[in-house]
Amino acid sequence: MILAIETSDVICSVAFWDEVNKRTLFESTMEIPMQHATLLSVFVENGFNFIDKRIKELIPFKREISLVAVSVGPGSFTGLRIGLSFAQGYCFAKNIPIVGISNHQILAFQATPSEKQLFSIIDARREEVYFARLKFDKDGLPEIEEHRVVLKDKLPEVIPSGAVIVKPSFHSLDAEILQKFQVKGVSVHHKGLYLSRFLAEIGYKKFLKSGADDLKTIEPMYIRPFAGVL
Repeated sequence: MILAIETSDVICSVAFWDEVNKRTLFESTMEIPMQHATLLSVFVENGFNFIDKRIKELIPFKREISLVAVSVGPGSFTGLRIGLSFAQGYCFAKNIPIVGISNHQILAFQATPSEKQLFSIIDARREEVYFARLKFDKDGLPEIEEHRVVLKDKLPEVIPSGAVIVKPSFHSLDAEILQKFQVKGVSVHHKGLYLSRFLAEIGYKKFLKSGADDLKTIEPMYIRPFAGVL
């Protein structure tokens, strides 16, 4: 089974996902800022206990983790470091492969694949957003084609007419920007969630396509130092 860890923002989420039957065995999600370091190990332990006591009584099931999928942002520097450090330590100790998944991919995964251009935006503070253009591959894996930092008030100029945008439910956009999107026929999905069950499924797809990431060199997705601002 796959262990998925999401700590990139205010939400701490952990899931155990059965890659054989494509189903979530356990998921624990809580929105308590600044508590990720405490919650993460508790959620993982609770997941193992739940599977041992409930799932294994119902169906034959192997307890072993075969892959760890961890969110790599962009997002909170501290949150990302907590999640990634835990995942790296766990994988190193158990000799398990790891895959890092961008939060842009988690958001895009919640959109319906179509011919429309797909974008995701994540609040970057300072009146800016982390901006990405994505496309689904033939197996339903959302892949990032472009990413950078964009000023919020420039978004209506950057996003083409008829496009689809997915944003986290806990990050807001000004009414003026939303009105400009409406004029251009841009659809905005406001209820994007950073749930670890999505992360697990995307991680599995990525692992099948391109294998594991390097356990020693995997890093959070730091966009700002390498990107200009429009």
